[in-house]
Amino acid sequence: MELEIKEFTIRFLEERIIVLAQQENVVRMTKEGAEECLEKMFELCEINDKTKAIIFHVKSLYIKKDVLRAFSETENHKTMAGVAMISTSFIAKNVANILLKMRARFVEEDIPTEIFGTEAEAIKWVRTILDSTP
Repeated sequence: MELEIKEFTIRFLEERIIVLAQQENVVRMTKEGAEECLEKMFELCEINDKTKAIIFHVKSLYIKKDVLRAFSETENHKTMAGVAMISTSFIAKNVANILLKMRARFVEEDIPTEIFGTEAEAIKWVRTILDSTP
């Protein structure tokens, strides 16, 4: 299943793995786009009670503070077991690290989150997380 929303493409890679990717034509993420992405992601998490992992592709671009806050301050869905972020950009990886540090301040009981260079590495990691959860 694949959904095209305003700024993101969201797809179910497998029954328990949700992949989020910013659309190529989007130059800069907006707070509204981030909120829509989170809303759709949570809808997909509600499809069944099985634990899910999120794979999020991070592009190399400037991300406004309100967009970072939308992602960092949103609590995880009860079925989320892990988040893998993917970036081939050194700058985007640093931004993702900032996002993770911000999130650690706002979300008390956070889930495992890692940053990878390829989707294959991320999939391998999230499968290990999902294999240890119902």
